[in-house]
Amino acid sequence: MMAQKFNFKKRRGVSNIIGSLIVLAIVASVGSVILFQGLNQINAFNYDLTLHEKERVNELREDIIFEHVRFDRSPTVPNGDDLQLFLANIGTVDSNIVSITMVKLDTQELIFNRITPDVSESYIPIEDHTVITLDATLGAAPNDVWDSTFGPPSVYKITVGTAKGNFYAWTGEPFT
Repeated sequence: MMAQKFNFKKRRGVSNIIGSLIVLAIVASVGSVILFQGLNQINAFNYDLTLHEKERVNELREDIIFEHVRFDRSPTVPNGDDLQLFLANIGTVDSNIVSITMVKLDTQELIFNRITPDVSESYIPIEDHTVITLDATLGAAPNDVWDSTFGPPSVYKITVGTAKGNFYAWTGEPFT
């Protein structure tokens, strides 16, 4: 067998370098479209997460304490039924009280439920306090006073709900 000579000038087709450049251009254009679409979707997802997390973080930053609970009995009305709540906002966001519930624990009597205080009383700015005065309608029995002498003092549970969905509770005997 004899060695054959190849004539490079008669060969037709695309050179390896030109073919590689064409494939690279196609892959780069399709790849960049996919990359930018993916980045846009990731940015939209992160934006949604930051909006959701902002609300959740504000819920966690809210904190209210009961400074004092007073069952008001004035000298003119010895069997008065006013309840005064002294609340302080010790959180890092403003609070808005939307509901107050009170239960007499020994009898499970619901004194009041879902009472929304006045707007001027219900908003508590950061590092501030408010006094909420409510009318707790007691029964007509003679022992239905806050500090009854007919038996042991009753224990009450007061729950305060905020607009952010948090609940704060106080349990104890009345202060008069």
